[in-house]
Amino acid sequence: MTRCIMVQGTMSGAGKSLLVTALCRILRQDGLSVAPFKSQNMALNSYVTSDGLEMGRAQVVQAQAAGIEPDVRMNPILLKPSSDVGSQLIVCGEVRGHYDAKTYFSLKHTFVPEIMAAYESLAREYDVIVIEGAGSPAEINLRDGDIVNMGLAELVDAPVLLVGDIDRGGVFAQLQGTLALLRPDERSRVIGTVINKFRGDVALLQPGLAQLEELTSIPVLGVVPYVRAEIDDEDSLSERLHRTEGHRPIDVAAIRLPRIANFTDFAPLERHAALGMRYVSDRASLGEPDLIIIPGTKSTMDDLLWMRQNGLEMAIRRLCDSGTVVLGICGGYQMMGMRLIDPDGVERGGELAGMALLPCETTFSTQKTRTRVRARIVADGLADTAVQGYEIHMGRTQRSGGTPFARLDSGDDEGCATGCALGTYLHGLFDTGEAVDALARWLLTRKGLSPDEARTLDHATYQDQQIDLLADAVRAALDMEAIYRAMQMGASSAAPTTPPEPRITEPTQIEARSMQIIEAGLRARGVSLPTEELAVLQRVIHTTADFDYVDNLVFAGDAARAGIAALARGCTIVTDTHMAEAGISKPALARLGAELRCFVTDADVVDAARATHETRATMAMRKALASCPGAILAVGNAPTALFELCAQLRTGARPALVIGVPVGFVNVVEAKDEVLACCREFGIPAIVARGRKGGSTVATSIVNALAYAATGRRV
Repeated sequence: MTRCIMVQGTMSGAGKSLLVTALCRILRQDGLSVAPFKSQNMALNSYVTSDGLEMGRAQVVQAQAAGIEPDVRMNPILLKPSSDVGSQLIVCGEVRGHYDAKTYFSLKHTFVPEIMAAYESLAREYDVIVIEGAGSPAEINLRDGDIVNMGLAELVDAPVLLVGDIDRGGVFAQLQGTLALLRPDERSRVIGTVINKFRGDVALLQPGLAQLEELTSIPVLGVVPYVRAEIDDEDSLSERLHRTEGHRPIDVAAIRLPRIANFTDFAPLERHAALGMRYVSDRASLGEPDLIIIPGTKSTMDDLLWMRQNGLEMAIRRLCDSGTVVLGICGGYQMMGMRLIDPDGVERGGELAGMALLPCETTFSTQKTRTRVRARIVADGLADTAVQGYEIHMGRTQRSGGTPFARLDSGDDEGCATGCALGTYLHGLFDTGEAVDALARWLLTRKGLSPDEARTLDHATYQDQQIDLLADAVRAALDMEAIYRAMQMGASSAAPTTPPEPRITEPTQIEARSMQIIEAGLRARGVSLPTEELAVLQRVIHTTADFDYVDNLVFAGDAARAGIAALARGCTIVTDTHMAEAGISKPALARLGAELRCFVTDADVVDAARATHETRATMAMRKALASCPGAILAVGNAPTALFELCAQLRTGARPALVIGVPVGFVNVVEAKDEVLACCREFGIPAIVARGRKGGSTVATSIVNALAYAATGRRV
């Protein structure tokens, strides 16, 4: 059976989701293929996969941490509360109906075959499954028929980490009390406890940790600090929903609806220097913001009545009439129309007058829309902004006036806009960052302020950085050796751990064994590439010990074959650093008759850089293209060299191959994306490491892989 580890908590909000996220990233960093799994999730924040199915948002973030595409198998059962006692049931991405809690409880055991089919399917594809429990395993009233905590652990033979939240207080009682309520067989699965969200000096905890271990006979495997990593939240326990004070210059107020859904749509807004995000739930705290956002909701009609009764609806209408921008997303868009019609009783039945901010009306139906889309906004103020996102909603909205909010790539109109009122079904429209920047520029201009120069990272890149931050803190805090031992053995197995390999000291044997490990890792990930590209990827991973390059390294225009052919005919190689120049195999180049050049410290380059206030990398690239037309250009350090290269490509420069792998934080991602797009546009072969990772050693490894192939040497 595939190795697995399960994270259970003493309560909701103990930090299970984030700990699973961290473990997925840690295991991935350690070269394992890993997938998250949560058999049953209850949340209003959901996501549409590439195949049009719906799953919980937490498992989407965990999949990102694992470096894989979200898959509904990771969350076979999703419950989306529609009232205090009932939920919409989604099984394997498809709606199965609405159930009250008692009925669902009586039925849930029937979903075990589908849960196990999803788990076993993932287990056949990945080295490790990291499983998240729900709530607490000590909810003894729910133990019979449990499919998400100890019941699931028993089904898949999972060792369990038990997490307590010290930030809420009483963590020792949480852990001891939870363990005391478990059955002996359940308790035996717990390999260790973890104290989460600790602030302060761990030394002050030591007496308590020792006593807890004495009381429970279970080791404490870590004290995880309170990490301020901004990672998408899943439910109403999210701390961001308690932010009540925005900042200037632009005040953004999102309405905190009782049944708010997909509020992660607004996380990218919180990071922009000009936008102050806050969440309001009453008329008095609304004030006079520059932008009001009405989010999605699981119960559009009920939440509209809630706003009508507490005065928020009238306040929003008055502000919109006086020029305040109001943006409705999904359920918020539906509310902003003239009328809501529910003939089939999908929500509350009957008809309800809308807010009358947009000339449209919505008719609810039992058919659920789930789709991923790309679009370009056409509404005034944000016009010509490219966006992508997904739709999850019940019913259709018919526009009778105004203009569309956006035009889909399919050519269809989407949403509605008129004056200061904007409505759209697109969740995730701010994730790329382009829409955030456009929104900030528009709102600043409306206010008579100069648009902020700060640009927003695309959401996926920012999330990736934050996941790395979280993983680093968790790795430092946890006893990872104990976790690895538990996964190797399984909770009910007494098999010894794998003995260490004999020490290898001979250089060629070290390299050969490294390549065997890399090949095994690539096979486990299902990597299938042409031989030439695979050789380059293996050499890069050998240099960096980082399997992220499986996803990051992009080959455009049959680049590997083009590079090998160019070297075979003695093509010149130009690097942007002497470090890269020094690392390239001179014997291989000698056999090929290839010349190696680096201009970055040439006197004329240094003088030109000083005179023009450009970087030396820019001027060196300019000289390289003039002095060595048709060369292989290997850039591992300076994004400015890539920007210059793009400018020269547009005026006719045609190198034999571009290797674009600079490393860093400023302009790196943008430079790589731009050079990749330019090379594709002009038909230039290119090898680019997308994202922040790279460096001179990566550039060197790519050149060496191509050179070895050109000389006939195996990887």
